[in-house]
Amino acid sequence: MKRVFTCSNSFELQAFKAELERIGIPYFVKNQYISSVVGELPFTEAWPELWVLNESDAELAVTSCQKVEKDMLKPRSQWECTACGEINESSFEYCWQCESIDRTATN
Repeated sequence: MKRVFTCSNSFELQAFKAELERIGIPYFVKNQYISSVVGELPFTEAWPELWVLNESDAELAVTSCQKVEKDMLKPRSQWECTACGEINESSFEYCWQCESIDRTATN
């Protein structure tokens, strides 16, 4: 096993887990339920970690996680729903009017 990514909370880790699932890389999450010991341990020691089961998958996993992180930090603008034409704010991943997904967010 090899560690490929660490972040400050389990919620943030969800996008990275989804990417590894999408590309078919088996993984393990370490420290997923350890937040209750913060104070006893340095907080960075209790951050959730994403580990790949096969070291041969590590390079692809790291590259994929870095792409996800870059996409998450990229500023977004308003978008027009391709299903109903409604203008949505950048913070919406789904159209508030018809609940279609923002197809431009995956590019």
